[in-house]
Amino acid sequence: MNAHQSIDMSMHGTARRELPANIDAEEALLGAVLMNNDALDAIRVPLEPSHFYEPINRDIFDAMLDLRKAGRVITTISVKSYVPSGQVRDMTVPQYLARLAANAVTVVNAPDYAYGIMDCAARRAFVALGQKMEDAAFSLDLEIMDEVEALRNRFEDIIRALNGPSTARTLADGAKRALESTATAYRGSGVAGVDYGIRFLMDMVGPFLPGQLIVIGGGTKQGKSSLIEQIIHGAASNGHPVWVYSGEMGIEELAHRSLSRVTDIQAWRQIRGKVSEREYEQLETARRNAETWQDRVFIRDDSMTLGQIERDLKDFAKRHPGGMAIIDHIGLVERDREMGKLSEVELGPYITKRLKLIANRFRLPVVAAAQLKKNTFAIEDRKMSRATYQMAIGRRPKYADIYGSCEKDANAVIIPYRAEPILQELEPSEGSDLHPVWEEVMSGVRGRAEVILALSRHTHWPQRKEVRWNGARTSFEDLSADDQARFF
Repeated sequence: MNAHQSIDMSMHGTARRELPANIDAEEALLGAVLMNNDALDAIRVPLEPSHFYEPINRDIFDAMLDLRKAGRVITTISVKSYVPSGQVRDMTVPQYLARLAANAVTVVNAPDYAYGIMDCAARRAFVALGQKMEDAAFSLDLEIMDEVEALRNRFEDIIRALNGPSTARTLADGAKRALESTATAYRGSGVAGVDYGIRFLMDMVGPFLPGQLIVIGGGTKQGKSSLIEQIIHGAASNGHPVWVYSGEMGIEELAHRSLSRVTDIQAWRQIRGKVSEREYEQLETARRNAETWQDRVFIRDDSMTLGQIERDLKDFAKRHPGGMAIIDHIGLVERDREMGKLSEVELGPYITKRLKLIANRFRLPVVAAAQLKKNTFAIEDRKMSRATYQMAIGRRPKYADIYGSCEKDANAVIIPYRAEPILQELEPSEGSDLHPVWEEVMSGVRGRAEVILALSRHTHWPQRKEVRWNGARTSFEDLSADDQARFF
């Protein structure tokens, strides 16, 4: 290994050290290409001009690539016209090219020399990265975590370049893996993707697959968070790790609602301590029994930016393969400097695009909650009547009703819909002539809900599924035969 430049390695008293470089390998490879142009095809690694240490060698290899693209033969004469004139140590450029050709090695050695050049380039990049890390640590003008994230991305770029283009796969590879997943599900040894255990939703959407973004939209009191909590419970119970960003509810509130779903003891009663001794024992038993699946649920209930979420999910995906991520909800993701200038309308699609990229990058499904537009259930006719009540509950939300066009990058959009809270907002005063009419309409929707598949990239849509709403458990449930007869 030859090297004749150095870099300041004076931090913490370390002596100056020479940068890694392999000039012999650079010259040998260039000579091989001059003597046999097929040496370029034999390289097999993504070697670039920037990987060469010597500036003249960098210019020569760049000229060789340009000549190959132009369909011209690479010779000492053709390369000379592309390279700036000057001195190379004690030689002119033509003399240097002639020496390279005279000392050429065979094509067989080209891949080894190319890798040696890339290896030294990566080492130089790591040295530069180390200095940038030191600068970031001492600088008071930088957001340290943003800078560290940028350096980490650069580190990964270096690794990927050094490893070569090994991440590309053919469609045949994908078809083989897809069929293996189907065979696994067919044998009854599990479904492909994340099985979240909600039968009516699995029938509509199927399991959540790695790389998918599933948007769950909902208005106030429509059950958006409740459906997400059921998905978390079902996935974790079926052995899937779940990472949750809960911007809306703290971890204790989520735990109360989880225990409520198992024991029928309302969360508000637990929070206020309005439970009997027997009920407290029920809760304690439920807590112990739930520890197995709850240990698979990892919750962040502090404010997080997209960058912080991505860093957490990168670590989660490595440590817990086969898992999924939940963002509840998109509107509560903390703005960072990059998002600071975006309007509220621009923010939604920006976040969902990033979440889709995260899902693909870390190979896990991401479920993101989003709000519906405020006027989704607005009523123009304020003169109340039976027809008004029927009209109020007759409009079903669509994917276009999601605030900020969050559906654009989604593989599926799911919207839970409950007419009951809409009617509750329209209740007339008791004793009025209209109250019996309102009560009659309300009786037809009480305890009733729908789950709407408003958009799908994989199956027909829209689909609507009638389900039961269990208010005590704050959960959606399959209808019994009696329920179906009553509802339909």
